[in-house]
Amino acid sequence: MNRLYRLLPIFLLFAFASCATKYSRVLKSKDNDYKLKMADEYYSRKQYAHSQELYQDLFTFLRGKPQAEEAYYRYAYCALYLKDYEAAGLAFQTFTENFPNSDKVPEMAYMEGYCLYKNSPKVELDQSSTKKAIATLQVFLNTYPNDSHTTEAKKLIDDCNKKLEEKEYLSAQLYYDLGYYKSAHIYFDLLMSDYPNSDRSEEYMYKTVLSSYQYAKNSYEYLQLDRYDDVVGECENFTAQYPKSNFVSRVEDMRKEAQTQLTRLKNIQTKLQNEQIKKAG
Repeated sequence: MNRLYRLLPIFLLFAFASCATKYSRVLKSKDNDYKLKMADEYYSRKQYAHSQELYQDLFTFLRGKPQAEEAYYRYAYCALYLKDYEAAGLAFQTFTENFPNSDKVPEMAYMEGYCLYKNSPKVELDQSSTKKAIATLQVFLNTYPNDSHTTEAKKLIDDCNKKLEEKEYLSAQLYYDLGYYKSAHIYFDLLMSDYPNSDRSEEYMYKTVLSSYQYAKNSYEYLQLDRYDDVVGECENFTAQYPKSNFVSRVEDMRKEAQTQLTRLKNIQTKLQNEQIKKAG
């Protein structure tokens, strides 16, 4: 038994070498019909790298032939199964351009959007692919509203929008954490405008109030009067819109503090005005 285990790696090495040699012969073959047959066979065996390379090598030979459509269809899926989503998306797009009358075009349109979705990076990175996925999937929905992939396409668009929302939220929060409260206020306010149906709208509105409060608190005293006045107004708007919110007590504390500061600042302003009047008299 131990001897068998020692010999197993050698057997596997020979088997791999034999397969590699066979594939090399197929790739170098001048018989294109045979190469197409083997490309299909490799595809059925899920040996997608071999299959993809053979299909690509056959495109010139297949141009104008009835087998071309199926070959390019499988070629696109080879890239997908190999998780090369950028190449797969381009292949699905090219399929539609090359075979515009195919009954597979709706599927290809959906798969192009799906590949863009799969190629979407982490939320912290540039989201150009995510935005392109939304646009591509929306075109698919508009063009083929009754296709079997519509439900999944809508879900993918929702996922993409959530990622863009999270990206925007992280930007707003970063401005807040860095102490750029005016910019944070603008970004949180944009979140409410861009995603009015978000289940985080309440949090975003609270963060706008908090940013406004911190902006007023950290301003020069001669600028605080108008800024604390804005805080009071925003606090009252929040409480009116979300009277049962978990944030209400904190918002009410900010309102009271802003009102206290307003009273103090107005008293100082009145005192200075009286002193100027006395000096003038």
